[in-house]
Amino acid sequence: MAEALTAGFDLPADPRAAGRARALVADLLVAWGCGNAAEVAKLLVSEVVTNAVRFVGAREVLRLTVECGSDLIRVSVSDGSPLRPVLRAAQDDDESGRGMQLVSALATRWGVVDDPPSAGVGKQVWFELPSAQSTAVGCRAY
Repeated sequence: MAEALTAGFDLPADPRAAGRARALVADLLVAWGCGNAAEVAKLLVSEVVTNAVRFVGAREVLRLTVECGSDLIRVSVSDGSPLRPVLRAAQDDDESGRGMQLVSALATRWGVVDDPPSAGVGKQVWFELPSAQSTAVGCRAY
């Protein structure tokens, strides 16, 4: 991502973190001229943050990073848990378990990277979206 706009935020690992992450991502993408991707990005960041909160508990801080380049947006959430998200088939009556299926279906790409050994135990879950879903114009740098 050449000349990407980047922002990072620390969030407490509590249930309100998903709502805060949605608002931060939407505000950034609109300010950066990538508002076309905001709705999908909000949905996916909510799923990734909710998953992180569920598995790390309130003892950790999450790190939300948003990058916007000329052709793609990359959102990542770092946490202190070594547990990786799993794509699983949810049954019709399951109340959860569809979050990473949404990420897989709607993101251009997604993945998980382990923290380096010097950083301790943890991982970063990331996803990418086109920066301009309905136009050829990418994010604008100001």
